Amino acid sequence: MSVPTTVSGRADLPETRVETVAEALYGLLPAHVRQADLAAAGALRALCGVLGLASAEIDAEIEAWYDALFVETAGEAALAALAALVAAPPMRPVPGGAGTGRRALVANTIRYRRGKGTARVVEAMAGDVTGLAAVAVEYHQRLARCAHLLDVRPERPATAGLTPGGSASSAGSAFDRLPRLLDVRRVNGASPGRPAGRHAPAAVGVHLLRPSVARFPAPVGDTVPAADMAGVPRARPWTAGGTAPPGHFQLAQQPGAVLRLFNPDRRARAVGSRLQEADLPGRLSRLPLHLETAELRAAALEKRPPRLPGRPWFDGADEPFTVFLRRDGETAFRRVPPAEVRIVDLESPPAPPGARVAPRVTHTWYEPGVTAPAPRSGTHPVACAVDPVTGRIVVAEVPGPDVAEVRVACATAAGRPVGAGAHDRNAPDRPFDVRSTGETRDLVWVVDPSAAPGGSPETSSRTVATLADALAGVASQGAGRRSIVVLARCDLEAAPAGSATLDVTVPPASEVHVVAAQWRRPRVLPGADPDPTLRGFVVRRERRCTVDAPARVLRGPGDAGAPAGRLVLDGLELTGGLRLGADAVSELDLRYVTVRAPGGVAVGADGDLTAVRIGVDHAVCGPLRIGDADTAVSGELLVTDSVVTADGAAGPALAAPGLDVALRDVTVLGASSVRSLAATNAVFAEAVTVMRRQTGCVRHSFVPHGSAVPRQFRCQPSLALAAAEEAAGRPLSPDEADVVRFANEPLFLDTAADEPTLAMLHPLCPDSVRSGGEGDVEMGAFARAAFGIAVADMRALFDEYLPVALAARVIDDTRSGAVAARRNRP
Repeated sequence: MSVPTTVSGRADLPETRVETVAEALYGLLPAHVRQADLAAAGALRALCGVLGLASAEIDAEIEAWYDALFVETAGEAALAALAALVAAPPMRPVPGGAGTGRRALVANTIRYRRGKGTARVVEAMAGDVTGLAAVAVEYHQRLARCAHLLDVRPERPATAGLTPGGSASSAGSAFDRLPRLLDVRRVNGASPGRPAGRHAPAAVGVHLLRPSVARFPAPVGDTVPAADMAGVPRARPWTAGGTAPPGHFQLAQQPGAVLRLFNPDRRARAVGSRLQEADLPGRLSRLPLHLETAELRAAALEKRPPRLPGRPWFDGADEPFTVFLRRDGETAFRRVPPAEVRIVDLESPPAPPGARVAPRVTHTWYEPGVTAPAPRSGTHPVACAVDPVTGRIVVAEVPGPDVAEVRVACATAAGRPVGAGAHDRNAPDRPFDVRSTGETRDLVWVVDPSAAPGGSPETSSRTVATLADALAGVASQGAGRRSIVVLARCDLEAAPAGSATLDVTVPPASEVHVVAAQWRRPRVLPGADPDPTLRGFVVRRERRCTVDAPARVLRGPGDAGAPAGRLVLDGLELTGGLRLGADAVSELDLRYVTVRAPGGVAVGADGDLTAVRIGVDHAVCGPLRIGDADTAVSGELLVTDSVVTADGAAGPALAAPGLDVALRDVTVLGASSVRSLAATNAVFAEAVTVMRRQTGCVRHSFVPHGSAVPRQFRCQPSLALAAAEEAAGRPLSPDEADVVRFANEPLFLDTAADEPTLAMLHPLCPDSVRSGGEGDVEMGAFARAAFGIAVADMRALFDEYLPVALAARVIDDTRSGAVAARRNRP
């Protein structure tokens, strides 16, 4: 990461700012004075440089003072002063959170105190403090009381309502519809061997949803040109049993896999009212969407307004998903109205094989007649069937050209923004604005098949149709330079014709960045002079591109003695893995990528690599097996904020016998074998073997029994075993040690790579793992989420904001894939 040069001992005052102010001061002098000064020794210019330093410091102090006046922009010191001004309660800082939860609490403290003691305030406060979707529930409203007729509750009968069928799917959640009997246990009185109660008159629950939801936005309009669909993911053919019948599509990028769709965060539309299920960023279920789309069809045929029980799912703005279809021979996409979408179960292919959805659906209703209700019927068109639980689509077969391309604007989720997706990936240390400065200019290729090819990578950018075309240009022109390949559309990139692999050739002494991002050319505003050096911007968000072929990294032609180049993959999803050729690169950065080859090796080496540096950051990777008995690989491997999984392959998930490995905030779902190891906040689901244990350290991590690692510092279950032996005053027996180990093992919601809750800790995970990381964060890939700290901050506010005699409890409503599957029937 590059750090700006600073002056005057101020770390927040870059030298470029001082130079800008000095040039502005120097430009105020008359032209003949500046010419005379430049003809001499430039004393006046140097003086302006000294004056510019003081002027820049004054400007910086004035800007900081202005920022300190508002909660949204105040620095940490100013935020503490504002918190003291409104007497906001203190909160534990979240590592890397930059005061996010505290900032929202300070901003809304006065408003919270005006409605103190109400469920609405507790709900809003929980959302601000934790940054998560929160719903407050007063459990006395769920009791089925029927002592006298003054307490009749029509919405909560004494027995469960069998229709419309949502009771089982919402049981135990914030929107539980089942009537409950009195529970005399305290809601916040959980202890070992004594579970907490819930449904009592004095109990309040704050239900939280943990997954981070990112959304691909939908363009506006009923007919959208192909050029405007760049940010909408393309569906691939749904392969079932090795074949892909016509009209069958899937949103998952891995062949035959599933993609769980989520509702976008629509809490902003509920300002001033209580949250409903359609407002929360949770998993989409079939039944609520089916009932609403069926009602939309019925209302259209009966020519009446739809009768919806609450806020609609499909509201015309922030819809759960939007389907776009393009038929063969057409150049534009048609937006499919929600009434033309059928919500169905596509866990398995329709029967018989290759069956398509009916193009029309019949609806029957009754209208008032003279002597009796008169039956009426009609048919409504249907464009496609969608399963939001699996992300699969079956298109209706109609006369004329068939559907050639399907794109769906939708939202997906993960424990944190990791892997390829729509989340924001911009960072100060990544190229954002591309400029033509210096003797060696960057080369820019933009992969966009909807745009006209042309341009020059030397002066602005060159637009090409495929990734293979761009990589061919990099191989021929990128020696000794930095090449940036921008994948501007959410497409699938295949291998070139006649090849089984997609080859990435990295010329020696060069850099190659392959980035899924938006490419924005500079705009000239009226009255403003254009910047002749600015070529464009690389905006890393709302883009995910898939490489649907095995990828190989090769060394380009050139001087054999020149150092190997550097390759950066950013925002890509690879379905066939990545292989490194002999001396292909000196550095490989995998950033916000999903690299998988289900049942095989995700990242491996086909040739010798010397002093290579491999970085994996915010990624989801299958087995990392770099080097073996036949391939000599030396260097280092740095993995941060990532999940490494065996992904159905036999053997270890992480194998690097020749690499020095450093892990921070990493979960490894499989066995590991490395040369040396330095780990912090890591979770190893299976045994790890380190060959050189005299160096390195494992800190605040979970290390399974039977592992061979260097020295440990505050690791589990070793820490728990030491505490148990100290309490017993004697060595533990093997059975007693096993009991302690089992009580301190991590529990995961899911270990399947297709699930959005992959590697997330289960609510029943012991506190030794959930709060055992450095700084009391959780161990593993989602340590920076600091869920335990956020919950502790929330609990600390209950005493101030809850009425007297009420007790509250924080409940995690995050569901695993198995639980969600049981609740999504029908």
